[in-house]
Amino acid sequence: MTYEQWTIVAILAAVMGGFVWGRWRYDVVALAGLVVAIGFGLVPASDAFAGFGHPATITVAAVLVISRGLA
Repeated sequence: MTYEQWTIVAILAAVMGGFVWGRWRYDVVALAGLVVAIGFGLVPASDAFAGFGHPATITVAAVLVISRGLA
């Protein structure tokens, strides 16, 4: 595996650890993982937030808002 692949694996492991640990909110952990990937140059800064416009992302966000409202 290359340096970039090992770095991505390490970032993903740290993010998964953050999710499991539960000390911080999941959105903060995910955003921190994205920022770290941008910092290492693994994700181009111009494309970093392109996924937020995808319909699946909007659907998941809507489900989270609706479930919080029902709770």
